[in-house]
This record gives sequence, structure tokens and C-alpha cells, in this order.
Amino acid sequence: MKETKTGTGKLDGKGEESRPRWRRIRKLLKELHAGTILLIIGLVLLVCYACYVFGGAREERLTFLDVIVFNLLTLAGNDYEFTATPAGRILGLIVLSLGVVGLSTITGYISSALVVRKLHIERGLKKMQNLQGHIIICGYKNDVRSLILGILHKNRNLAAADLVLITGAEEVKLQNLRDDEALKGLHILKGDFTEEQTLRNAHIQAASRVLIIGESGENLDDELVDSRVFVTSLMVRNLNAKCHICAQVRTERYRNYLEAQNCAEVIYTEEYTRYILTTSTNYSGMSKVMSSFLDNGDGISVQIEPVADQWIGRRYADLFDWYKSKRNILLLGLLENMGVEKELKHKVLSEAQKSTNYGEIIKRLKDVKLLKTNAPKLNPGDDYLIPGNAGAIILGEEV
Repeated sequence: MKETKTGTGKLDGKGEESRPRWRRIRKLLKELHAGTILLIIGLVLLVCYACYVFGGAREERLTFLDVIVFNLLTLAGNDYEFTATPAGRILGLIVLSLGVVGLSTITGYISSALVVRKLHIERGLKKMQNLQGHIIICGYKNDVRSLILGILHKNRNLAAADLVLITGAEEVKLQNLRDDEALKGLHILKGDFTEEQTLRNAHIQAASRVLIIGESGENLDDELVDSRVFVTSLMVRNLNAKCHICAQVRTERYRNYLEAQNCAEVIYTEEYTRYILTTSTNYSGMSKVMSSFLDNGDGISVQIEPVADQWIGRRYADLFDWYKSKRNILLLGLLENMGVEKELKHKVLSEAQKSTNYGEIIKRLKDVKLLKTNAPKLNPGDDYLIPGNAGAIILGEEV
């Protein structure tokens, strides 16, 4: 669409800058139930016109405006009689009844809309609707503060204002988070994250990542907590198929369910705990080694970064040497098919459609069906050829 500029430098009514303004106006009219209000006003005017035509107003030499004014005065409580005809009195009673009901309805709609807007402002819902590419955390733990600070530490380009915490925790705990200076700007949405409307209030459609940690209560066992995590994961993928979902579970049963649904990241804490405990009985210092891999405070940790296109099809040994010589980083392996499943499959299918070889297209379609996202391949052979859509698993200083 061609855009034209006005003398003030702003786009005119057909330009892009005018669209958000019209959207806000339409949204406001919808909140105020403008259609119903106009219908009520129209009915009142229609009955007033009937009074003017059939109620004897012409015989009294009254105009249509006089009829409207007299009826409004009657509605306001003034005892004023403008006609003595039976039809005029009956129509006047209809106007009075319709006006009382209509006025109550209009004031109710306006009051309701203002209260809802005030609540949205207090809860921060208006600000959430403007977020783009944000991270949503579903659930609450006693160490949720450390978790949020860790996310901000690992993602230096993020601020607390880019995070939304959805939880049903007690207000006292939430107030402590609001008062924390290190978490200033954090969006907190109190509610049930298994409900669709709650996720929509957090603007799930524009979120880049969703972390589902669940929250336990006095009467909730691990199975029930994980079932809520599972339901939330399915709902999030339905509302935003492009976002990266990471779910933490406590039972192996729901770990299998989530993996069967191709959840991008499934954190089964019992598995890691069991591994550290079993290996620590055979290797001294294993717990400290694992802690160092994660980050023991010196800034050295395991990370994943996309492999540049220039390395696709080349030997793994060449990439290993480049990381060691150029960046002093140890390459541990590759993460094949890195990314969100839907976007990755769409990309592969788009590339397959460019081919003129029917056999190759069929092979690509079969490969897409069997494609497994985010598959780690640690320490492959030197002659291993680097595939496309791969990530480098590295051990080095955090950037």
C-alpha cells in the first residue's frame, strides 16, 4: 500500500501509524458495548418519534426536538406533561420505561468497562499485551528468584521487564518479588497457567520461550503437578507453535508423554540426580565436575551456539581446530536439527520443493517425518560432515 505523509511528517489516515490508533478506538468501543448503547439510544429516539407522530405533539405545535427534551426531563424526574392524549401518555410511559432500563444498562456497561480497565492496569495486563519475544515462566518454586536471576545472567540482552511469571502463589510471596530491586520490572500475573485465558493475558502469542516448572501445593502429588505441566505444554504449543517450550517434570511417566509430543526441552530432575549419585560412587569429584560444566561462578560453562553456514558439509575436525585456535574454546560435539520442530520441518520442506528430482523430494519428505530435533552428537569422528541446522556444543567463557 502506498503511504503519504502529511505536513507534520506523520502518516495520514491510510498509513501505518494510524492503524494502532484505530485499533485502540475499536477496542475501547468494544469494551463499552457501543453497539448495544447505540441500539438503546436508537430505540428511545424511535419511540420519541412515535410520540411526535401519534401522540398529539403536532396539535400542541411541538417539534420533534421538544418531544425529545420533554421525555428526557420526565426521565430525569421532572413532572412535566406535554400532551393529554391517551396515545401520547402511553408512548410517554414506554419512553420512560425504556429510558430507565436503557440508562441503567448504559451506565452499567460504562462502569464495568472502567473497572476492568483499572484492574488491567493494576495487574499490568496492558503492558503485557505490548510485549514481543518475551519469556513466560509458568509456576512457582521457593528458589524462583534465583531462577529468574540465572535467566537474566545467561541472557545478557534481556531485562526483568522481558519476563512474565504466571503463578497462583500467595500474595505475600509475590509482593516480595515485586519489592526486589534486582527484579524491578518483572511482570507477575496471578492465575492458573493451565487456563487458556491466563496464557492469553500473558500474550503467549508473541512469546519466544515458555518455561513450565509447575507448582506444588499441600494436596498435590508429583503426578498431579506433572499432569498440569503436560496440559500447559500442549496448550502453549496450540496457541504459539513457534515458541520454544521447556518443561520440568518429576516423574518418568510424564517425561515420556512430553517427549512423545516432541516437547523441545524436557527436564527430568530425577534423572540428573540419579546420574550424579551413581557416578559419584565410582569417580571421586564427579559432583564438582558436573557443577563446573553448569557454571561454578568462574564464567566457564557448557553453551550452544548456531554453526555458521560456511561450515556446513565440512569436517568436524576443521571446526574443532577453529574453535581451539581462534577462540580458545573446546568443542564437545554438535546438536543436530537445532530449533523448534515446526519451523525446522517447514524449512526442510521448503528446500525440498526447490528440487526438480522427484525421488529426492520423496526422500526429503520421509526424512522430515523421522526428523528428531535437538539431537546431541558428542565427540563425533574427525571426518564427520557437519549437517545443516546444527549447533555447536562448546565449553568456554560465557559471552
